[in-house]
Amino acid sequence: MFPKSTHETFAQKLYQTFKNNKRFIKPKLSRTSFTISHYAGEVTYLADQFIDKNKDYVVAEHQDLLTASKCPFVAGLFPPLPEESSKSSKFSSIGSRFKLQLQSLMETLNSMEPHYIRCVKPNNVLKPAIFENFNIIQQLRYGGVLEAIRISCAGYPTRHTFYEFLNRFVVLAPDVLEGNSDDKVTCQMILDKMGLTGYQVGKTKVFLRAG
Repeated sequence: MFPKSTHETFAQKLYQTFKNNKRFIKPKLSRTSFTISHYAGEVTYLADQFIDKNKDYVVAEHQDLLTASKCPFVAGLFPPLPEESSKSSKFSSIGSRFKLQLQSLMETLNSMEPHYIRCVKPNNVLKPAIFENFNIIQQLRYGGVLEAIRISCAGYPTRHTFYEFLNRFVVLAPDVLEGNSDDKVTCQMILDKMGLTGYQVGKTKVFLRAG
């Protein structure tokens, strides 16, 4: 599709397009690599063989053969694809298929409210009672956990419904309950009476800054 392109010209295009981007760094000594400044640190990528992925075509006959397999496992790995024109299917690459799959995954995630459990490996020898501090902090940093905590602490990480807030903190000012049945108003009165700062009262919750 791009007969005159090489990994070097691809890298040069990146240098031109993203030269003013603060996240993009052009190495001084290399003409085929580039560095992305992620929140967890700088990562250098080699452009070698990047465009080769676009030449890795999916052969329609192979796709049809595997889709028609009588083995459910094999057929499940190669589900039938939506109808494509002969022109587009001719140039359908592994990279373009992956892009479509990724787009489909993002649409699915955006339509739901996923919750994640982050697993951390305490040591590399897979034995109990060994806790490697440096190894764990590295996993937390590169997994985005520390960044998520930093963002949360910069906002309002402690969040209580009005009922939870009253149940926990009404002991600070028990007299506010007299003749008052509105939880939101009562929460506001406690906050005002104690002279607290660094909070926001929402529609259903009280948001408190860290500490």
